[in-house]
Amino acid sequence: MGITQSHTFEDGMTPICSECGVALCWDISITEYEEDKEFWDNWRCQDCNPNYKGALKKFRQQKRGGEKQ
Repeated sequence: MGITQSHTFEDGMTPICSECGVALCWDISITEYEEDKEFWDNWRCQDCNPNYKGALKKFRQQKRGGEKQ
């Protein structure tokens, strides 16, 4: 699954759950998608991902080299 072109605005993307295929309820900008492409291409919805809350924040921390102590 991954991501698809937004139906709402021209320069946006809509993440699709990589497990069940449900679409995120809001679009992200093309810039936000490009910054975290690996995360959005593997995005999983709240029902499929037990660690849904804070998942993007955790991903960004790992990308920067770990969490702050």
